[in-house]
Amino acid sequence: MITLTYVNGKAYVWNADDWLKIREDHRIVGALIGCLPHLPRQDSFLGLPLVLLPEEVTLLLERKVARLVSCSFLTKAPTNEIKQKFEEHRKKMYKEQVECFKEERKRQVISMIDKIVEGKRRKLMGCSSKNTKGSSNSKSSVQDQSPAKVDEKETIIDKEALLKEELDKIKCIDESSTLVQIFTANVWWNEDDATPVEWNYPENNSEKLRYKTFKDLWEKGHYLTSGQKFGADFLVYPGDPIKFHAQFLVICIDGNDALPATDLVALGRLGTSVRKTVVLSSLSEDGNSVMYQSLQWNGTF
Repeated sequence: MITLTYVNGKAYVWNADDWLKIREDHRIVGALIGCLPHLPRQDSFLGLPLVLLPEEVTLLLERKVARLVSCSFLTKAPTNEIKQKFEEHRKKMYKEQVECFKEERKRQVISMIDKIVEGKRRKLMGCSSKNTKGSSNSKSSVQDQSPAKVDEKETIIDKEALLKEELDKIKCIDESSTLVQIFTANVWWNEDDATPVEWNYPENNSEKLRYKTFKDLWEKGHYLTSGQKFGADFLVYPGDPIKFHAQFLVICIDGNDALPATDLVALGRLGTSVRKTVVLSSLSEDGNSVMYQSLQWNGTF
């Protein structure tokens, strides 16, 4: 079962295997917020932990594929023993990644050695022909346009020597060459310290509308993420967000609330500017189903 860790009102995933499972098997995306150990000051590539939306947590708990626990050690400064254990585990993970990278690189080089040899040979021939070009003498310009005659012996490449050279380069790869380091286990995890947490989301009508909208779209096969950066509740994708752009901006609105015309115009223009369809979601009168209304900005004057 997937373990979700509860800290300050939010649920996190710390295990890489759990992160992969909820994404591939359950279409739960969340948001990576951790920095990479070797590149802590950049924000282009983020790592674990993964923070989940409240709707994502409720869905996982409802389907009984995850459990929510709190751990006191996450709210306290780590001890020297844990720090040392963490550093040892990190170094071990780095070495494993480097070895995996080297093995994969060796396989690629061995399988492509014939193409590498041919590329080297063409490069030698290309360099020889370029040296004969660029002459300002018009009489020799025609001759310069034809490939220079190169001794075949000069273009013979020792395949075994080249392969050894390429494999020696692989041996020089160190830990700094690996970009992404994701820890696949929690070496500091103590099961005795895990206390089950009662999750009460959704509680009010607004949260119920958000959750039912999220669940309904998720059951239709969509991927969903937070739409906060666009001023919406959710972004809806036709497939994995790594491969697809969001198609819809979903905004949850209570059916009894009045929506000013200026807000409708603003939402329509927003959707057009970001090339997405704005969808308003609300509950039916009996509250059992979700109704949707799309907006489109014509831009006529």
